[in-house]
Amino acid sequence: MLHMPKIKTELNEEQLKAVKHKSGPVLVVAGAGTGKTRVITERIRYLIKEKNVDPQEILALTFTEKAAQEMVDRVGDIMPLGYEEPWVYTFHSFADRILKEKGIEIGIDPSYKILSPSDQWLLLRKNLFDLKLKYFRPLGNPTKFISAILTFISRLQDENVSPEELLEFVKHSNYTSDEEKQRWEELSYIYSEYERLKIESSAMDFGNLIIWVIKLLNVRPNILAEYKNQFKHILVDEFQDTNYAQYELIKLLFPTKETKESERSLLVVGDDSQSIYKFRGAAVSNILQFMEDYKDSKMITLLKNYRSTQEILDAAYKLIQNNNPDTLESKLGISKKLIGINSGSNPKILQTETLEDEVELVISKILEILAKEPQYTYKDFAILARANNHLDPFVMALRKYGLPYQLVGNRGLYDRDEVRDILAFLRVIINTQDGINLYRVLNIESLEIPYKEISELLSKSRYEKTDLWEQVKKSKDEKVAFLVKTIEGFQKNITKNTPTEMVFEVVNSTNYLNQFLEEETIENELCIKNLNLFLQRVQKFEVDYHNETGEMPTVVNLVDYLDMIIEAGENPAQAEIEDIDTINLMTVHSSKGLEFPVVFMVNLVSGRFPTRNQGDTIEVPEELIKETLPTGNEHIQEERRLFYVGMTRAQKYLFMTLGKNYGGKRDTIPSGYLQETGLKIQEVKSTDKEKKSKQSSLFGVETKFRGGIL
Repeated sequence: MLHMPKIKTELNEEQLKAVKHKSGPVLVVAGAGTGKTRVITERIRYLIKEKNVDPQEILALTFTEKAAQEMVDRVGDIMPLGYEEPWVYTFHSFADRILKEKGIEIGIDPSYKILSPSDQWLLLRKNLFDLKLKYFRPLGNPTKFISAILTFISRLQDENVSPEELLEFVKHSNYTSDEEKQRWEELSYIYSEYERLKIESSAMDFGNLIIWVIKLLNVRPNILAEYKNQFKHILVDEFQDTNYAQYELIKLLFPTKETKESERSLLVVGDDSQSIYKFRGAAVSNILQFMEDYKDSKMITLLKNYRSTQEILDAAYKLIQNNNPDTLESKLGISKKLIGINSGSNPKILQTETLEDEVELVISKILEILAKEPQYTYKDFAILARANNHLDPFVMALRKYGLPYQLVGNRGLYDRDEVRDILAFLRVIINTQDGINLYRVLNIESLEIPYKEISELLSKSRYEKTDLWEQVKKSKDEKVAFLVKTIEGFQKNITKNTPTEMVFEVVNSTNYLNQFLEEETIENELCIKNLNLFLQRVQKFEVDYHNETGEMPTVVNLVDYLDMIIEAGENPAQAEIEDIDTINLMTVHSSKGLEFPVVFMVNLVSGRFPTRNQGDTIEVPEELIKETLPTGNEHIQEERRLFYVGMTRAQKYLFMTLGKNYGGKRDTIPSGYLQETGLKIQEVKSTDKEKKSKQSSLFGVETKFRGGIL
């Protein structure tokens, strides 16, 4: 079960000021763990119940669907049954609703389709060679080129730069060579053509939604007046995560010249220290500029932290000070030093000899705390890493020790073994000469084909220089013969069965689920849930294909589509099980908004945290960037904010770990952020620990490390 921040019974003085704010703009600077979401939900309740505001006059905007749903749920918990809901949306879903209702006023087809990132990739891929590019003509696989182009276009949309604006920039720029000029002319042309293709397909991407709403409200003042009149009270959560275009939308709905004398109000809540979505276009400058843009704005600072110990908060504060002067503290001359209501164990930085030792240390600490704090269970622990692949060694160790765990917010459905097995089977049905996927199918556990038989088939295939399938057909093994018969049976129905029927039959005819039903474990339950998620994807493909073509797809169409979207980089989230007692493994990005009694931040070495700044393949020129850029190193500041977010997830125990060597010739360099916390690195030598009596885990498994560091 994930730890959402707990609801406090009473509002403190500063929270109450925000909730009861009368009119005009107000910036609520809400540090980590200070109850910012509660301020918004309580303000909505206050406006409806105490001030008799019509719920339809309240607009609350946030950054993710999850946050929007949480806000609706929280408001529902404190409101009577059957109350009319206010407008609570993400920016994109709000824009979608406006365009569906009013887009026809500027010629937008209200039945437009919203393109997912993989849909965008497929649209451009399908039309790429019709564009007759010269400078950007792909010499090989165009996958990375298409992704780079779409990222470039997305960045332009974040900055509210239209194709026409880019064209004007290109026309009036000075170039050092004809080649550079051709490059920018083609980029401008691709952007314009991409927009044309979407219009012809009656489709929009997410960036489009915001830009078209801004255009609608600008060219149809009567519609803007209608919405300004409707929304008397606007609330914005996670304001530090908005991009330039989203801020422009806010300023249209609540102009900067609107003062506190107005009966309307604008309350934005955010924390510049937790702005961690630059890669998705977030502009931390929005929150830094707010007081300059809204000169009559009030400011309320929430400093009382209900989550972490003072020792954790002090170390995190020392770290984030290094982002000055590009912070609200520096710009507004305020203090954002959080005051904790709890005190306790000092956060620790622990350095081991190797990665393996680091993993063992984390496991031993989990067992140690479980023994020391009987009120804690597995769900109270979180292991946070900068990237998903950094968690792999910890997953292996948790499996080894039989400790229940769950990857949270982790993408990679198509990388799961159970999904790859079914995909391999489908590919073999289509093409039995696909030796790689046939080999995977032969190894499917539920088919019970002896490994010795598989080895012999491979050897014969190599020796006789024949396809593996030819050897498989000749096999005398009854299990292999059953597989051949099954595949040939599916091939006869390849154009008759729908993809959903085919997937269902593959799973059933091979008894694939049996291996997950023998023992009731979390891992097995997740495998079954992942197969269900995959089946849902197949069903959605069928519906979309039928809507677009009027025909039912075959398994060939499905596999072609899946191959394309996997090439495009799509990899949906894996299954998760809620309300279950497991150790949580996640990236620091995924941990945003959560809290845990015990947090391990792992692999804290240079090159991993902070990551190396890769930047975008095609950079947007600074002249087109409308947000105010920081004076310091953007990437290092962003990574430091991410480190701060990780630290402030911890309630009582915070362990920051690293190994001296991760397998290379050179030793690692500790992350520079560790020194900025003001804490000392403690070296933990496994050899010293092994001389002492070894600690057994709760399950009787020995570990290298023992206590004494808590």
